[in-house]
Amino acid sequence: MTSTLKSKAAPALLARSLLAIAALLAAEAAHAGPKYTYSYVGNPAAPVRAKPVSCWQAVCTPSVVLMGGGYDVAEAFRWMIAQAGITRATGGRFVILRATGSDAYNPYVYSRLGTVDTTTSRNYEMVGGLDLGVTSVETLVIPSRTAAADPFVLDVISKASAIFIAGGDQADYYQYWQSTPLAAALQRAVDAGIPIGGTSAGNAMLGQYAFAALNDTVTSDEALANPFNRYMTIDPLNTSSGKFIQTGSFISISGLEKTITDDHFNTRDRLGRLIGFVSRIGDGCPGGVERFDQVLGIGVDEETAVLVSGPRGSVKAQMVANPYNQENTTAPYAPQNSAYFTKLARTPAQCAAKKTLDINSGVQVYRLSAQVAQPSPYPSAPQYSFRTNATFNLSSWTQQTPTTYADGSSLNGPFVYGTAGGAILGTQVR
Repeated sequence: MTSTLKSKAAPALLARSLLAIAALLAAEAAHAGPKYTYSYVGNPAAPVRAKPVSCWQAVCTPSVVLMGGGYDVAEAFRWMIAQAGITRATGGRFVILRATGSDAYNPYVYSRLGTVDTTTSRNYEMVGGLDLGVTSVETLVIPSRTAAADPFVLDVISKASAIFIAGGDQADYYQYWQSTPLAAALQRAVDAGIPIGGTSAGNAMLGQYAFAALNDTVTSDEALANPFNRYMTIDPLNTSSGKFIQTGSFISISGLEKTITDDHFNTRDRLGRLIGFVSRIGDGCPGGVERFDQVLGIGVDEETAVLVSGPRGSVKAQMVANPYNQENTTAPYAPQNSAYFTKLARTPAQCAAKKTLDINSGVQVYRLSAQVAQPSPYPSAPQYSFRTNATFNLSSWTQQTPTTYADGSSLNGPFVYGTAGGAILGTQVR
């Protein structure tokens, strides 16, 4: 189980929906159906002419945000708005999906540029969607498989210009949304070039493989001590519940094939469990279904997001981040906002139930890191998030050039690790 609420506390989330910004926002409306809750700010009935910028004729390429949890990264939402083709001339509907929680994202996204989010202790800026042309921000709380088949829910998703899956518990998303009409609607949106993103648990659902957390979370120590422990529920590799068994991925996104994503990476020391996930999916472990050296794990730090875009064969990852927050740094890790790209270069020496995961110098990791700071374009909101110059080539592991860019961002690696006796061998990025 992962949750955005640890760093972005629940009271702060709730407070967002109570902000006294009536002068800036259209009246907010909400209603609850028998199976779901829907609320909005702005005008969902306003004409929308936005078209995804990643589509050329009938061919669309992905626009995906993988956010690592903690305080949200407003620049990632602005990128989604731009990728959706939303301008003041076109309008656009930004839809938030969640299984539990409030409508706290509505005023956060539907806000003025340079406005401070006073519900966080660090006073980060809000998205500014109102100035960027967003005509409505709508939240659907969808807490059941019945709700995930509701015609109204599906209609809102079908009209979305951009879609973001909030944090929470990915076991809820798996249990309530997997293999439902909602999942099919999300797949149609992705295929049509509609930008999609997620944070924390929402991020965990966007790769071809997902840690479903059906038996609660799993730590790095647990994954390395026994990669087949009961907590290692990886969808669709080995997931099931008492009521149904899934046979396919939640969603299929070009560029994220054979990929599993993770979040809260630095703060919760998750390199070990990401190595465990990648190993289990590969054919170097019993039951693995992909070639061991073709499985990619992407781990994202808090207050950090990875932007995935580009045509098939040339998909790249670029980083956006909040200003560096030392509260998010766990001692073994590099102190930047970073993302970690992990693969196996050789099969595990030992991968079996009730035994430690042993890999002899067979783990390679690249680290994509943000710069420490960048001036805000808005004096009223000095804690401004930013996009970096550094990128990672998701289409070819071997086509990476370690570089430190003029803005201070960097791509470093590959760092080489091993595992033995339930521990990681290597310290380059930890």
